[in-house]
Amino acid sequence: MNCIVLESSPAIKENLAYILLPLGITAISVGSKDEALKALKSNEDIVAAIIDIDNAALRGLELVKVLRETPETRNVRIIVDSGRSSKDFIVKLVELGIHGYFLKPFDAERVAQKLKSILVDRMTQHPEKRRHIRVEPDPDELLRMHFRMPSHPNLISGKIRNISLGGVALELFHPPEANVLKPGTLIPNLQFTLDGKQLSPSGHVVLCRGKLLAMRFGELSGPDKSSLARYIYRSLSAQNRGQEETSPGGDGAPSGEGTPDDGGAAAQGDVLDEAGSADEDGRVPRG
Repeated sequence: MNCIVLESSPAIKENLAYILLPLGITAISVGSKDEALKALKSNEDIVAAIIDIDNAALRGLELVKVLRETPETRNVRIIVDSGRSSKDFIVKLVELGIHGYFLKPFDAERVAQKLKSILVDRMTQHPEKRRHIRVEPDPDELLRMHFRMPSHPNLISGKIRNISLGGVALELFHPPEANVLKPGTLIPNLQFTLDGKQLSPSGHVVLCRGKLLAMRFGELSGPDKSSLARYIYRSLSAQNRGQEETSPGGDGAPSGEGTPDDGGAAAQGDVLDEAGSADEDGRVPRG
């Protein structure tokens, strides 16, 4: 799933991308109303739009009206952000058919709760295994993960094939015996490094087939989650830049493409990624 982000502030734009990642939603950053409409025409998986309506150059309010008046985009959920908060202003926005509103400057945790609530119905239409976005590391990164098991004397390690906030898929260098990594097995301490920072989440085995090991992460600590989210965001941005450089007629707007997560098993197997349910508060009241 993808969400258009039309926002004048680079810092807010980046923060929104981080907030959307745990929901399994990729931010598609655009710089104008016209870029947003172009993205909508080329991407059928856009479920929402977060729109800055304070900057006149972005023509955000015009975009809200177009989305509501066009049959093909009436189901896109619209969230607006603004520095204005008068009652008359909010009423006008509700009359336009928006689904949510947050006031600048915003608190990231509170906005995250609101976006979960606003997008919950959309999210429940998709299988749980599509709740996270996974990325494939650049081959030059040489990302490795290692861990120990009480039932195995040696360190187990492998190359990270893809990773998400939900889980990871490894290509094991020296696979252990088949009974060591059975589905459901808890691995209390997975060790890997992203951007110079050591991460050590727990994990559960989802699938072990030959050299392929798919694991679902346990609850991520705050620092681990933040480091991983930033890594995924940067990886998606790098992929988008590469596509723009190689695509004829590119307009410079990120495509926001990411692969829905299947719990870390890549394309070799079907596995589930268990994600928590969304919060229920944060909706704009309807009359």
